[in-house]
Amino acid sequence: MLAVSHIIPAPFAQHVVRAFLESGVDTRFFTTLTPDGRDAAAWLLRRLKLGGTRRLTGIPGTATATLPWWELLRLGIGRLGRNDILNDRVFHWGRDRFDQWVAGHMRPPYSLVYGYETGCLNTFRAARNAGLRTVYDLPSPEHDYVENLLEQENEKFPELRTPARRRFRALQAERTAWRHEEFRLADLVIANSAYTGSTWANAGLDGRKIVSVPYGAPAPDPSGVDGGSSGLGPLRLVWAGTFSVRKGAHYLLDAWRQWKPGPRAQLDVYGTVGLPASIPVRETEGIHFHGPVPHDTVLDALKSADALVFPTLCDGFGMVVNEALSRGLPVVTTGRAGAAELIRAGENGLLIEHGSAAALGEALEWCAAHRAELRAMRPAALATAAAWQWKDYRARLREVVARATACN
Repeated sequence: MLAVSHIIPAPFAQHVVRAFLESGVDTRFFTTLTPDGRDAAAWLLRRLKLGGTRRLTGIPGTATATLPWWELLRLGIGRLGRNDILNDRVFHWGRDRFDQWVAGHMRPPYSLVYGYETGCLNTFRAARNAGLRTVYDLPSPEHDYVENLLEQENEKFPELRTPARRRFRALQAERTAWRHEEFRLADLVIANSAYTGSTWANAGLDGRKIVSVPYGAPAPDPSGVDGGSSGLGPLRLVWAGTFSVRKGAHYLLDAWRQWKPGPRAQLDVYGTVGLPASIPVRETEGIHFHGPVPHDTVLDALKSADALVFPTLCDGFGMVVNEALSRGLPVVTTGRAGAAELIRAGENGLLIEHGSAAALGEALEWCAAHRAELRAMRPAALATAAAWQWKDYRARLREVVARATACN
C-alpha cells in the first residue's frame, strides 16, 4: 500500500495519486482540505467559495484522508487581508501538525510514502523507523538558492524589503536545514525539471538520487491556433499567477514604463498582486489587474491573448507555460523557469535574459512589431503541449518509481 502526502490537493499532487491508482496500486492521499468531502469543513469551504483548484479529479473519496480545520483557518485569515508574517506563522504551525498526523500512519500495510518538500520531515522519519521506502518530490528550486536570489533583489531595490522578508531571512538557515534533512531521508527524489534538480545537486546534496519528470500540459485546445487578436487592435499580452518579485513583476513594470507602448499594447494580469505596497502597480497605463479568477477564466484569457509574459527570476517549472502552450499561445520567458526547456526561441516563444528590464522591453517591442511572426508560432505552441500531456507525466512517474524501488 502506498501513501501520497501533500498539504493541499494541488493538481500536480493529484496526478501523482492518479498515476498509482491507474496502475492498480492501493493508494491513500493524505491532504488537508477539499470541497469534495461531506464533512463540515468541506461544506464551509464550498460556502465560502474557496474551493478553487482543490477539487479532486479522478480520485475517489475512499482514497483520501483529510485533516481540514487548520487549513480552513489559514484560508479564513487570508481572506481578512494580506499579512505575510501572520500567514507564514499559521502555515508553518499547520504544516507541523499535518506532518505529525501523517507520520502517525507510517506503518504496515504501507510500504512506500511519497512526500513533498517542506511537508514530510516527521513523516519520513517515521517511515524510515518502520522500514518504509520514501520518495521526495521537489516542486521548487533549493531553498537557499531561492532566498539568496530574493536577497539580491532586495539589495538592488531596497524598496522591495519588507518586515516579512526580514523574517524569512532570519529563518532561512533553519528552513533550509529542514528541507535538506527531508532530502537525505529519501530513497528517490523527483524534480519537476532539470533546472530544479540542478539547484539541489549544486547545494551539495546527492544528485544521484534525483530524476527529472516534467509536469504535463492540459489537453490542447485546437481552436487556440485561431485565437489571439489576429493582428487587430492592440497587442494583447497576459500574465497569469502571483504578480511578485520572484516572478519578475518589478522588472515588467520597469520595462513597460520605459517602453511606453500607449495604444499599441495592453497587458492583463490575472492573479494576486504580491509586490510590496511601496511599488505602485495600479498606476501604469495599459496594464489591467483582474485579481484572482477561476481557472477557466485564465485559460480563456490565454487563448484570446497574443503572448504570455512570464519573466520569472526563479520557478521550478511554471505550469502557466504549459497552460499557455495548450491554448496555442507563444511564451516570453527566461531560462530561470523549468518549463523554459519547452521553449524553442523563434518557434513557439522567446527566451530572454532574467532580471533585465531592457531585455524584456526589447522582447515586448519585437512582439508588437512582428504580429504576423508571433501569430505564426501558435501551431508550434499547441504541438509542444500535445507532445507531453499529464498522462505522459503519470506514465513516466510510475516507471521511475517502480524502477528505483525495485533496485533498492
